[in-house]
Amino acid sequence: MPAQQVSKTPNLPTASSVPQNPAEMTPHEKTLDAESFAQQRLAVWQKRLNLHDWNVSVIVSRARDLKPKTLGNIHWDADKKSAVIRVLDPADYRLPWNATLDDIECTVVHELVHLELSSLPRNAASRRDEEHAVVQITSALLGLDHAHPPANATAKAATGTAGTASRVNNPAQ
Repeated sequence: MPAQQVSKTPNLPTASSVPQNPAEMTPHEKTLDAESFAQQRLAVWQKRLNLHDWNVSVIVSRARDLKPKTLGNIHWDADKKSAVIRVLDPADYRLPWNATLDDIECTVVHELVHLELSSLPRNAASRRDEEHAVVQITSALLGLDHAHPPANATAKAATGTAGTASRVNNPAQ
């Protein structure tokens, strides 16, 4: 009888499985927790998008350090295959904790899709089309992920996922 194979995929946290009680966390603890969560989700999505040859890091940033009406950004060096993603600090959100973490994950995925498309030619005219495509791809990827959550994840609350369109137009809602 053949030996059973054991899955080597770790059960990584999702926003709905984060154990901390946000009501008992200081703003600094929330920032650290969000950064840890973003790094864990980065590892998952980087693998899923086959970006393993890139050295990508995540930094939690205050709204004043980002362009107005944005929730994050990415800067990359294609020659070095390195990138830095900035995500909005939880202190600048006015959403429930799980929705904030869901939105941070959405930002990570959104910026990774930009990275995936970075080898395509870009100009001012194509940036709007690229952004539209990135929003659609991100929405599809997260929709598929949430339709098939990891085995250890509990069902997401109905208010746990912020819509992409509302994120772009009013990130602090």
